[in-house]
Amino acid sequence: VGVIVLALKAVAWWLTGSVALYSDAAESVVNIATAIAALIAIRYSALPPDANHPYGHQKAEYFSVVLEGVLVIIAAIVIAREAWVTFLNPRAIEQPALGLAINVVASLVNGAWCWVLLREGRRRRSPALVADGKHLLTDVITSVGVVGGVILTVATGKLILDPLLAAAVALNILWQGWRLVRVSIGGLMD
Repeated sequence: VGVIVLALKAVAWWLTGSVALYSDAAESVVNIATAIAALIAIRYSALPPDANHPYGHQKAEYFSVVLEGVLVIIAAIVIAREAWVTFLNPRAIEQPALGLAINVVASLVNGAWCWVLLREGRRRRSPALVADGKHLLTDVITSVGVVGGVILTVATGKLILDPLLAAAVALNILWQGWRLVRVSIGGLMD
């Protein structure tokens, strides 16, 4: 699912040249990496207790959440850098209708997957699945803001809004990354 969403968002960015849509696509790269880490952690946490881990392997999921938070923070920094470059050299958004339509489809797919992850994470009491679902929920909310911002940029002709929106996305992602790291470290520390 993540690869499909990434491909759609990358096409939307490529068609438009919007740095805000770039920020949305960049976050999807993190989504894929963290989904892989969560899968590995969930499989490892299901292992039975052994001589080295007499209480089991459940804490492995918290390590995947820490990794997710760190990757989200790195993505925020990359997005902020690109927003700064575009802020200094604003550019017009090309083919906004097609790019936004593709981005909306990607966001709908993400929203459906987010719902599945949150439901299963709560049902299975899996911190990694819940964290991944919450991260995707943030991505969906961010995508709604990005679409609105790109529409506003095109409607007003104020090209500076695009990098400002990307910077706002970076700040939101940074905040979410910090929250993930804080919560997961709390889980590791009991």
